[in-house]
Amino acid sequence: MIFSSFILQSYSLRVALLLVLLVGIALHLRTLFSDLISEKPAYISNTIAAHPVEKLHLQNTRKFEILISSQSKTPEEAIKAYKTRYSRNPPLGFEDWVRFALSHNSSIIDNYDIIEERIAPFRSISPSDLKQRMKSWIEHADKAYGTISIRDGKFTQGGEWFRTTLDSIVDKLPDMDILLNHLDEPRIVGNENTNQVKLDDLAGKNSWPILTQSCKFSHQTKKNIWGTNAQGDRFVEDTQKELDICAHPEYQKKHGFLNAPSNLRATRVLVPFVSTLSLTTMFDIIAPGLDYVDVHYIGDTPDKTPYAEKKTQLYWRGSTTGSLFNEDSWNHNQRIRFVQKFAGHPMFNVGISAFIQCGSFCDKLKQLVGLTPAEHATAGFDYKYAMDLDGNGYSGRYYRLLESNCLVFKQTLFEQWHDDRLVPWVHYVPVSMGMDELESAVNYFSNDAKGKAYGENIANAGRDWATKVLRPIDMTIYTYRLLLEYGALFNKTVTRG
Repeated sequence: MIFSSFILQSYSLRVALLLVLLVGIALHLRTLFSDLISEKPAYISNTIAAHPVEKLHLQNTRKFEILISSQSKTPEEAIKAYKTRYSRNPPLGFEDWVRFALSHNSSIIDNYDIIEERIAPFRSISPSDLKQRMKSWIEHADKAYGTISIRDGKFTQGGEWFRTTLDSIVDKLPDMDILLNHLDEPRIVGNENTNQVKLDDLAGKNSWPILTQSCKFSHQTKKNIWGTNAQGDRFVEDTQKELDICAHPEYQKKHGFLNAPSNLRATRVLVPFVSTLSLTTMFDIIAPGLDYVDVHYIGDTPDKTPYAEKKTQLYWRGSTTGSLFNEDSWNHNQRIRFVQKFAGHPMFNVGISAFIQCGSFCDKLKQLVGLTPAEHATAGFDYKYAMDLDGNGYSGRYYRLLESNCLVFKQTLFEQWHDDRLVPWVHYVPVSMGMDELESAVNYFSNDAKGKAYGENIANAGRDWATKVLRPIDMTIYTYRLLLEYGALFNKTVTRG
């Protein structure tokens, strides 16, 4: 009996230890599996990827999959998602907006954070003060803007710019007045709380002090912004932080808008004002730029050259926009820096094809940089890699490049409406303002076995996704939702799903 009892106790102990071991293995496997499917996949980051571009591609591919799979499929789901996301009821007309978006096969229903971020600063201002600021703008500003009025579901003033996108749904919008920017550059610095508007003309002047007045510069770590390979090349990991000029005091001498903008006429007053782009330190309300779908920019000749048959070089041609050029600031312009850095490099076919916005300095600038013959807009389709750079504002060729068979490399300082739906390293390759990693990235996509495959994957994914989410109807859907939120600023007593 004693021996039998000992056997039973020993057996029970072994079973218990085995159960503990099995539970431990199960927990480990669950953690490992969770890492594989999580939005921040540690397993991908730490184990699989041999190159930072590979890690960034795999990591962001998973984020993109989550983005797509999580979109609402019904108005009821969208209203619930809105309340969860923003902790309030959606604006009046939201349910009709959801039905409109779904009926036009919108791939994005819930992710419109760029609207929220741009509308939010105005929610603390009373409707009467917002109207007073708009009135003061009209009385004191220049003529480089338009006024649009909607009454009883019809345009009663202006609206030519919006009619392309909103004619089909204007009857669903509340009454409102809109100030619409006609310049390439954003205009609302917005760090003064007053109803009296005045403008600062900063064209060709040092705009950095006024644009960074709200910044508190410090030696901030960039460990969450970059992915780094063994050679020390740093690749952009967080595009939002990359755009934050308060985190990058070195940008002052790396982009023309920050040191000698071509046509910046800005106000320090927080005015509700619609533009097609903005900075992280500015408060323009962002709407889509219709240049993107204009035939002049989008073109009417599709890219018929398969990626594999293209030349293995990065291509760019352009003019000297982005600054008013002079002896002191010319080499701080983003386009000039790009061409000077890579012109003549065997992996790059780049050059300035027209010298403008430089006045009496044009001849000297041409000597310093060199003139490259202009080519047809479709010439870039012969090359695997297409570079896109800011001009005075955003680059109008971006959508044409995304819809081609090229791998698009994108450098920008500006926030735009499509930022929520285009995923870096999945649909395009983000490029830092310094561009120090660009040569390494081109080399990886050209000469590494996995890099070649990833390059083609990104090119194809960017093309396919652009045709789904950058359609003219997607601009209508975005602007429709934007104006529901905008209209609610002036009617704060009515908000419901």
